[in-house]
Amino acid sequence: MDTSTALHAGRRAASATERQFWFAERIAPGSPAWRVLSTVRVEGPADREALAAAAARVVARHPALRSVFAPAGGELWCATVPPVAPPLLELPPGTAFDAAARELARSGLLDPATGRHVVLALAKDTGAAPGATLYVLTHHLVYDGLSHEVFTADLARAHARVVAGEPEPAPLAHTVPRPPDAGRRAELSAHWQTVLDGMPDLPGDSDGPTQRELARSEPHRHVVRFPDEAGAATREAARRLACPPFAVLLTAYAQALYDLCGAEDFCIGTPVSTRTPDCEDAIGCLLTTLPVRIRLPTEADACERTWRTFTDGLFHMDLPQDDLVRAVRTRPGRRMPLYQALFAYESWPRPVHDAGTVRMRTEPVTPLGTQAEVLLQLNELPGHRLEGMLQAPAGGLWAGRLAKLSDAVGRRLALLTTTEEIARWH
Repeated sequence: MDTSTALHAGRRAASATERQFWFAERIAPGSPAWRVLSTVRVEGPADREALAAAAARVVARHPALRSVFAPAGGELWCATVPPVAPPLLELPPGTAFDAAARELARSGLLDPATGRHVVLALAKDTGAAPGATLYVLTHHLVYDGLSHEVFTADLARAHARVVAGEPEPAPLAHTVPRPPDAGRRAELSAHWQTVLDGMPDLPGDSDGPTQRELARSEPHRHVVRFPDEAGAATREAARRLACPPFAVLLTAYAQALYDLCGAEDFCIGTPVSTRTPDCEDAIGCLLTTLPVRIRLPTEADACERTWRTFTDGLFHMDLPQDDLVRAVRTRPGRRMPLYQALFAYESWPRPVHDAGTVRMRTEPVTPLGTQAEVLLQLNELPGHRLEGMLQAPAGGLWAGRLAKLSDAVGRRLALLTTTEEIARWH
């Protein structure tokens, strides 16, 4: 079945997030900002043929990984095509993330237009113990961070079945969250107009950069170092404040931005999952970016206010992102609307999966391209350890300030988690 036939057989309207990344691909074709390069650690003797066969089964199982998109009648439509086994490249032993990213980008094998959404590359370890890293390149159109956990779990199960000569279960149904009806959309639009009324942009270059310029820019990265005890201290502070660690970490980031640019009223975008129970085991881009308005970030009750603002947004997050932008963007400008800073936090468990002859587990995903004027990504690792990375477009306003911003994040988090400071809030 060719692509045009597929789009008229069993098609569905694309979700808001799918529309967002489909249009983004047309704004900046091939940009790494729209790609996801994730890693699977393989413990044990990695067999290339068994891994390739297992990956082909995962692609066949998940409709998102064999989807095609096309506009018709003023709507973007999605349909599935017959599965094609994803290519599996072989990299030199010990190939690191950046080198793997360059090699996969040069391959040109990822082709969302024809439903080829997965390209794999295997780099065996150089040590004496058998092991390897499997790199998984996908398009954000059909893949998010939690999808990687689903992919790895399914890859492990499929690998165990391959080596045991067992068949694969039937493919999953293509399920996406249902959009709100017209009445709910009007209610949500009115809510966000009130919440974001008069919100200024983050201080910066008023002439840009545009989203296209961001997507085409080279990312500049800076690792944020945290003491070993920072994660546990954050959790204890969150417990005392009756909010999750996310709220403490987001507040520390907001305060650090204030320290460097003096902003007392601005927005930070943060990705949140839109997965419903029936989508729990699905692969897809099942998320939205929630705008969190930050006001007076250094006041004593900043953490509680940040958490209240965020939870209020969760109750109103089902307004599609394009509708949200149309509803509240009242000022003309070239910069990203709603927010210019992003905060991404990954705290979910990363279990080890039995895959028959080997074991598999995921590692945190590092953004390939530039998605905002400034981004802080934090990962909570086993033992509540924190690791972080700041990213900004090379040559932009924030690229030369990432080291100072890193210091400010660490300093603000240390202050927020001291017993004396917590007592002052109460």
